[in-house]
Amino acid sequence: MDGWTNGLRAIIGGDADDDDDARDRRRESRHDFCGHKVIIRQRRTLGILHLKNVSSRGACGITDMPVAVGSMVFLELKKPHFYAAEVLWVRSLTIGLQLVRPVKSEMLEKLHATHLSAREERERKEMAL
Repeated sequence: MDGWTNGLRAIIGGDADDDDDARDRRRESRHDFCGHKVIIRQRRTLGILHLKNVSSRGACGITDMPVAVGSMVFLELKKPHFYAAEVLWVRSLTIGLQLVRPVKSEMLEKLHATHLSAREERERKEMAL
């Protein structure tokens, strides 16, 4: 499909079958980061991005901070460093981002391992209650 067609599909949204096509078009596999929160910054505005998944080249998540397709934002993936990203698509409160510079796979693996251990710890505490 042409670039303008993909842009139109991003604005309008797609069918459930389109989600399978989107996964097939991804250049890199994504790591599950559900429940992980990071700071998102655009100019002087700060917000929280509830991550869904992250790859070395992009991220997806939910935020209530209004962002427009094509705008630049900054994510605090690793404190105190912010990573620049372009907003590729917006659907309701969910946004898709493409990082300006890819994250090194070693750093991504380390972040994911830290996220998983923190999530397991939270689940253990919930089970103890």
